[in-house]
Amino acid sequence: MKTTLLRTITLILAVTISACGWHLRGAPKNFPPGSKLYITTEDPRSELAESITSLLQTSGLPLAENPLEADFTLTIHKETEKKRTVSVDAKGRASEYELITSAEYSVQDRNGRDLLTEAQADVYRTLEWDDNEVVSKGEEERLQREEMRRELISRIIDRLRRIEISAPVTDNPAAP
Repeated sequence: MKTTLLRTITLILAVTISACGWHLRGAPKNFPPGSKLYITTEDPRSELAESITSLLQTSGLPLAENPLEADFTLTIHKETEKKRTVSVDAKGRASEYELITSAEYSVQDRNGRDLLTEAQADVYRTLEWDDNEVVSKGEEERLQREEMRRELISRIIDRLRRIEISAPVTDNPAAP
């Protein structure tokens, strides 16, 4: 009896969710069916590229093993993490920092045509600092950096979703 009830509830839930248009976010759907994406980076130890690769693999986008079998190539040119002092206390010590995580990337098709050039994704967070809580604030900064990396990946994938495959695109307003 419980098994039948559980199956019925699962079926009703699946039908309801699919009827409202809800779907998992992940792989861009604007690439032609069967096309493969190759992800490369100028930094061979790029954690960002590894994270994007694993996310896209789990979401079902076919990834190419090498650039020769790829229909599209995502190149991560540079990824940076910065920390700037925003405010200081009466003793001249930093009391607030701005954390910045950025990535510059581009997308090309198989023929080398730029579909996305000079794109940049940035994520900003503010971190209040207390010299009396160095260990806990250090851990808080590490956790914020992890969250920022996830948001950066999400922004890059969202931008991939908006690429018009049939026309070149630039994120640089000064570009012709």
